[in-house]
Amino acid sequence: MTNFATTSILPLLARLVVAAAMLTSGWMNCFGQVEISHAMASQLRAMEIEVVSPTAQTLPPSTVGDPADAMEESSTPTTTFDTTRGVHRIVWLVHQKWPDIGGWGIFVSWTAAVCQLAAGLLLLVGLFTRLSALTICVASGMAIYLVSGGIHGMFTMNPFDWPQDSHRFIQLFAGLGLFTLSLGLLASGGGGFSLDARHKNTALPAKSNSVKNRSE
Repeated sequence: MTNFATTSILPLLARLVVAAAMLTSGWMNCFGQVEISHAMASQLRAMEIEVVSPTAQTLPPSTVGDPADAMEESSTPTTTFDTTRGVHRIVWLVHQKWPDIGGWGIFVSWTAAVCQLAAGLLLLVGLFTRLSALTICVASGMAIYLVSGGIHGMFTMNPFDWPQDSHRFIQLFAGLGLFTLSLGLLASGGGGFSLDARHKNTALPAKSNSVKNRSE
């Protein structure tokens, strides 16, 4: 029972968790629009990258209460955010770390986003598990280095001060968790419930029959 859990159940759970994270993140980076700060929007525009700036909207007038209050509410603008394609956040991060990278920043960022999506799909079905896990180890390791190390500067801080900023704390350990799970899959493979295992099980009898025929 213990051997079944460690060789089949645990790798399956690890694959599902990492695949869910990579598929959703990769899809958002490739196809989704995300909200960004005005400072990031200005820097992306300077790199001639498309940023969408929505027009300010107003709150609908209230149907109850004082008409003067309703008029005041109707003229109050809602908070608006610039948006851009998710992959452009990676472009911004790359250029923050290596400002002289030029057009290669876009190529590297798109490669990372597509690899996220592809690796997540492959892990979900357990095909080329070790290669996919290696890809995610590199991607998550670079994300930790660029965001937690470069932008947030957490590796120069006292670790006991990390929990003071819960967003940065969770972001760091989410990245470390994905890296660790992917490292485990790199070492163990996809487990019994994977296409890799099925291919291996069908390949072994064929190889045995081939060896047997040669010996005869």
